[in-house]
Amino acid sequence: MFCPKCGKTDEKIFDGVCKSCFLKEVVLAEIPSELEITVCAHCQSRLVSGRWHELELSDKEIMLNTLNKHINLSEYVENAEIGAETILARGSNIDCIVHVKGDVLGEIVEQEYKINFKIKRMVCPECSKFQSGYFEAVIQLRADKRIPDDDEIAVVDGIIADNINKISKKNKMAYISERAVLKEGIDYYVGTYKVAKRLSNTIKDSVGGVVKESPRLMGRDKSAGKDLYRIWISVRLPYFRFHDFIKYENVPGQIMGIDGKKVLIKDLISRKYISVQWRDYDKIETVAKKEDVKETTVTSKTPNSIQILHPVSYEPIDLEINSETEDIEIGMQIHVIEIDENIYILKNTCN
Repeated sequence: MFCPKCGKTDEKIFDGVCKSCFLKEVVLAEIPSELEITVCAHCQSRLVSGRWHELELSDKEIMLNTLNKHINLSEYVENAEIGAETILARGSNIDCIVHVKGDVLGEIVEQEYKINFKIKRMVCPECSKFQSGYFEAVIQLRADKRIPDDDEIAVVDGIIADNINKISKKNKMAYISERAVLKEGIDYYVGTYKVAKRLSNTIKDSVGGVVKESPRLMGRDKSAGKDLYRIWISVRLPYFRFHDFIKYENVPGQIMGIDGKKVLIKDLISRKYISVQWRDYDKIETVAKKEDVKETTVTSKTPNSIQILHPVSYEPIDLEINSETEDIEIGMQIHVIEIDENIYILKNTCN
């Protein structure tokens, strides 16, 4: 057929002209002269189609991704390769050259286009909430009939810090907006309820206690037509602590372990271990603290008994030998606890 531009008759016609003329005039791509990229000034998240996305991409990768969404390639282009080169950056404006290379009718064609990227910096909703001190839940660290001690608070602080550090890598709302020290304990203000619930369960799994939730109505979202609540989560540590002395089912024992599922008690009479579930917490009565442990001296020993001095009155007391006291010798300093006027030798000695 006849080419109206060059007059050739020996080439196939494409869009009314021969292949040679077509390749000279072909436009590989339609590219806007300007594109806007909205980026969070704090976390570098990008706004795409009305939604914020946290992308671990370089500025060049973000520009290429944006370009790929707005470029229209010619139907004749195959195996296209697209690249961008920054030629001038002026504050929030970046001038680039876009390189497009592709196979058109069996021939490699390369073209360049100029484009300006305008970087619009805003604050995403999550960063805005963080900056304003927004919170959805409060974890209240308390203790039953007492105030949490410094060691317990330090443990919980560590649990929260470690978990917030891990969770925040995937969830920007995982933060503590405020840590309030009160006379009855500590309040932790947490960005989201979901994170607060996870933290409170982790605390309970580590140090035990009872967790209860209390929602409070804070207002109403008129646009969504729903009530707005904040959740107060009480993590209440038990009255007893590790190594304190208790009674369970009227049997004296010592606390040997506490976690989220159970309390481990050592029976001071049988020397056996008992696991008590938290649902039976109210059946555990604290009768002495670990600070009440006293030291005393072994004054004599027979095959069946050990004689010690009462740690306060110094009166001699005879106690039966058991598997944990058979190795104790005369003159040793030992630890004892008095419960209901009965003396119990503890396994560890002072020597």
